[in-house]
Amino acid sequence: MTIRGVGVALLVIFFLVRCDLLEYSPNQVYDQDTPVNLNQKNLDKLFATPGDDTITIAFVGDSQRFYEELESFIDTANAISSIDFVLMAGDISDFGLLEEFEQIEDILSTLNKPFISVVGNHDVQAKGEETFERMFGPLNFSFIYNKVKFIAHNTNGREYAPGTIPDMAWLRKEFSKDDGAQYYVPVSHIPPFDDDFDKDLEADYTQLLREKKPIISLHGHIHEFKDGFPYEDGVRYMTSHSFELQSFVLLKIVKGKIYHEIISY
Repeated sequence: MTIRGVGVALLVIFFLVRCDLLEYSPNQVYDQDTPVNLNQKNLDKLFATPGDDTITIAFVGDSQRFYEELESFIDTANAISSIDFVLMAGDISDFGLLEEFEQIEDILSTLNKPFISVVGNHDVQAKGEETFERMFGPLNFSFIYNKVKFIAHNTNGREYAPGTIPDMAWLRKEFSKDDGAQYYVPVSHIPPFDDDFDKDLEADYTQLLREKKPIISLHGHIHEFKDGFPYEDGVRYMTSHSFELQSFVLLKIVKGKIYHEIISY
């Protein structure tokens, strides 16, 4: 190749990189177009909307690579005016890759109501934890909406050192705060009765929920809807469909009472 040819080739590569058409690595954490703090931005939208006695939630989980199904869900959810917000139970991505997160976010941006997500075990693969934190925010967070405190937290224990996840000290603090909440709803990806939950912490976790008496505990991971009392201790656990099943839970909370129906699309 001539010197001129080499120069042209280098110039082309320069412009491709400048235009973000090339990624340096499949483990790239962000680029100049990556959105940030989506959970907080969507909570700001939620808090800006006057609420009433009924909280209506589209409860879904495990979007992973089900892009067409996600688009169909959004068409359905956008048509239900009563939905206050969409609650996603984790596994936004399949391999923790930036490209996956950005594709899902691009689709989610067409929702006409706020969306909030907890972190899933697939989301922390590779460098996905860094990407999720940058794009969505902290892995453990809480918010109060119409006197209901939603305690979103990381339960992907298999991906961390034994005895560290979930963060029990943080959870106890969140349940004990004097912040005006009347009801509690813990939300995480992996339910405590699943084998991927850290078994060293299962007893402490379920004991805490027995003590604090949440009105329901919401989870994803198992890709199907379940609703019941697996520990027979008065604590109700519910899991969501994955998007591949083209159904979601329309969850209503009215003065601490839970009502639900399955919506297919």
